[in-house]
Amino acid sequence: MSAPLERIQRVRNSVLPSQTTPEQRFWRAYKTPLLVKEHGAISHINFCPSGTHDFAVTSGARVQIFSARTRQVVRTIARFKDTAYSGEFRPDGKLLVAGDATGLIQVFDTKSRSILLTLNPTNQATHVTVFHPKTLTTLLSGSDDQTLRLWDITSSEPTSVFKSHTDYIRAASFLSPASDNVVTGCYDGLIRIFDPRAPHEPTLSLSHGAPVEATLPLTGTTVLSAGGPSVKVWDLVAGKMVKDLGNFQKTVTSLHVGGSGGSPSGANAVLAGGLDGHVKVFDTTTWEVKFGWKFGDAVLTTAISPDQKHFVTGLTSGVLSIRTRKTDPRVKQGVKQTKSGNFARMIRGADYKGENEHQILIDDERRSRRKKIRLFERHLNAFRWREALDAAFAPGMAPEITVTVLDELKRRGKVRISLAGRDEGQLEPLVKWAVRNIDDFRNVEVVADWMACVADMYASVIEKSPVLEDLVSELQRKLTRQVEIAREARRLEGMLEMLIQSH
Repeated sequence: MSAPLERIQRVRNSVLPSQTTPEQRFWRAYKTPLLVKEHGAISHINFCPSGTHDFAVTSGARVQIFSARTRQVVRTIARFKDTAYSGEFRPDGKLLVAGDATGLIQVFDTKSRSILLTLNPTNQATHVTVFHPKTLTTLLSGSDDQTLRLWDITSSEPTSVFKSHTDYIRAASFLSPASDNVVTGCYDGLIRIFDPRAPHEPTLSLSHGAPVEATLPLTGTTVLSAGGPSVKVWDLVAGKMVKDLGNFQKTVTSLHVGGSGGSPSGANAVLAGGLDGHVKVFDTTTWEVKFGWKFGDAVLTTAISPDQKHFVTGLTSGVLSIRTRKTDPRVKQGVKQTKSGNFARMIRGADYKGENEHQILIDDERRSRRKKIRLFERHLNAFRWREALDAAFAPGMAPEITVTVLDELKRRGKVRISLAGRDEGQLEPLVKWAVRNIDDFRNVEVVADWMACVADMYASVIEKSPVLEDLVSELQRKLTRQVEIAREARRLEGMLEMLIQSH
């Protein structure tokens, strides 16, 4: 009794490393961009830390509040005499503060848009206004009169005044939620740390080397500063710079932390936008660029929601770009309604499939016989080796199938027989395939075996054929390049081993 003919098993190549990293996949999920054209340049974006994370957009002489659910304007605050700056939510989301070009500071109720407090400390522009992250009655403001002020909103007089700056103040924030210490960035190129208990002189001054546009405290001991075409990371304990991120061509204008929830890819990231139109994502552990976007105009401000759902960017042209991450598909609510009464009795037993002895069992061997035999298998089963090799290079053939046929012919010892009696046109598909696949390390062994036989059997044909000669020369160049890459990798491996041993 003859045994059934076994099917040829398809070659399964090892899986190559993914071309995209988890960080890239996370940031690429910000899609469905919504573009909103405002009347003036967008100078500031701030997300509400609580609730639904609505965001305030400062542009021209107004502050607009956008809904995080609909991405539409829900409130417009236009009670400013001149250009508005730095519209910021209070941590509980109930109040919003903003300054303007006349030096006026106003605190608004986010529900009714009514003015709850008005402060007029100077007649020069107030570019910085920010609430304390924990103490809801504490407010910080910085103006072009080179003065930083700390306020208690229950009083009309500042509680502390910092006058050590020698130029315009463009960035200021509280160093950490647990303290009242303040970090400022000034156009004189200095980053200053102030303690409100001793406001006359800063406790620490660091030179950025360019006018400072933005500061970002990451922890109580680590601060980022942006100015000129670079972002610098400072260790406040050591009082020195630990990293200089020079990844921009023009001035960096905005810094923002990636968020506090969702994926760790966003929580451990810092976003930096600049006048070159780029927004780049830095990993806070290695300070390498993990992702980036290119916009059609200079970026003034950028922000990401605390739940990492929305990514918003403001441009000098007045265009507001709102990108939203795709969320998980909704789970169907409710349960299937159970039928009762006469209808239930009528369909009783309709779902019964019978026991195992009543079910038809299909033999796996009979099922496999019904599968369509592929062309190259029919040639191999009929011992037509030349035709099997030609079928491996048919148009649209998967690379794994081609390797399967070549391996099967080699296993049966029919390499020279399948190559015998060929001319230039019949050799060209094999040589072209070898040139395309020599770069893939998984196919190097197969290419080497077959091309060695081709060179041995048809050296005279290759010398007389310009087409084959060019293909073989290209194959040789690629092989030489791969050898050089392997040697360079070996040198790097040796240097790394020496460094590891030395430590």
